[in-house]
Amino acid sequence: MKLFPRIFLSFWASIILMIALVLSVSELVPVTFPGDRERRFDPDTALLALTSAVNVYEQQGEAAFHAQLLIVPVLHHNSLELFDDQAHPLITPHMDTSFYARMASDVAKSGHAEFLRLGFHVLYASPLQSASGRRYIAVLTVSGPAGRFVNLRLLFNLLIAMVPAGLVSFALALYLTRPITRLQTAARRLAAGELDARAGPLHFSRRDELGALAHDFDTMAAQIELLMTAQRRFVADVSHELGAPLTRMHLALALLRRDFTERPSSALIRIERETDKLSNLVQQLLLLAGLEAGRIPAETFAPISLHSLCDSIIDDANFEAAHADCNVVGSREEITFLAYPNLLRRAIDNVLRNAIRYAPPGTTIHVDCKADPIARTVTIDILDSGPGVSEAMLADIFTPFFRTAPGREASTGGAGLGLAIASEAVRLHDGAIRAQNRAIGGLQVTITLPLRTPQSEDPLEPNAELPTHANSPLL
Repeated sequence: MKLFPRIFLSFWASIILMIALVLSVSELVPVTFPGDRERRFDPDTALLALTSAVNVYEQQGEAAFHAQLLIVPVLHHNSLELFDDQAHPLITPHMDTSFYARMASDVAKSGHAEFLRLGFHVLYASPLQSASGRRYIAVLTVSGPAGRFVNLRLLFNLLIAMVPAGLVSFALALYLTRPITRLQTAARRLAAGELDARAGPLHFSRRDELGALAHDFDTMAAQIELLMTAQRRFVADVSHELGAPLTRMHLALALLRRDFTERPSSALIRIERETDKLSNLVQQLLLLAGLEAGRIPAETFAPISLHSLCDSIIDDANFEAAHADCNVVGSREEITFLAYPNLLRRAIDNVLRNAIRYAPPGTTIHVDCKADPIARTVTIDILDSGPGVSEAMLADIFTPFFRTAPGREASTGGAGLGLAIASEAVRLHDGAIRAQNRAIGGLQVTITLPLRTPQSEDPLEPNAELPTHANSPLL
């Protein structure tokens, strides 16, 4: 059955159950609430009380009449209009008595008592005759909005009606939200890079729109996994196939250079430089393909010192920064945590080299390394004063071969793979990397890693907190 008839029938059944339960409880389990007796209106009792009040009015005046109203329960909380037999007002608490006068006139003509509903008010008009024989018309407000809607019996009936409504609504909400939550979880896993994420048996157990949506999601996820796997396999295969020719080219160039008795020609130097670039590109592609597949380069998950790591990276970066007429400074805290040393170093180094590449001459690049033992995180911030990146492109700079402008990476010697490798390396540490433009200009790249502290001298002790990819195959 589709969702529309199920939702429609659920609400319909809820309303029917509400009405049936309220009526059944009222009939089978009669309950008396405080105030029911006072709210029950008896015309005969009211007629006797009104006649007595009219006799007091004739004998003792209007003040005694009002006092009489206060001591008679049926008249105490109700508004009373008193008219003579010609429907002329004698005692009235209202400024406008035209409606009450017309009602009194109708009763005077008919000679019978009448009930009338006026909005949320119930009015009772009755002819009276005093002991002296004079005739009057009394218009009594039997109940108002407060008396009709604010009472225990009404609240009790509403409470009884809410029981089936609540149960049906809860069951319907659970029926609709549980598959949506499962589908949302699968979508988040797929977005996080888990290409095997699926909605599972959801589309097999349901035959409604949600089941069809789950089936379409699984089909889409399978197609994405197929395309991504083919892409990664293609990159890895092509890179691997290029490795052997490049090795032979390097060997041929070395032999050719040996044959030169004089200074090598500019063409040979250019060929060597381009061959080195191509070799570096192939190596980065192989590394990226392995990281995307979850394979860790040949190293172990080991304790490293944050202070020593950042010191070494900053010292190496300053050697390259000197040629770009800038310098690298930073702050670092002393703490030991578990990581892949070379892989993490390469991730930070790639981000830092990217900052050096675009840093204006004479500027300073900051590398701040700190740890938060409470939040259990290690944070590494790289801040430069370069041109920054368009806000719309901030999330894309970590994708392979992405360029913020055509030819920008090529003109600066890059291939557009450094930040992609850094992103995959951080992901394999179960961390996160993000970029944002600084308010004063430049780009800030933040690497956040989980603070995993070694539990013993053996970094592979079972109680050490290993990342989810620690047991991945090695390259």
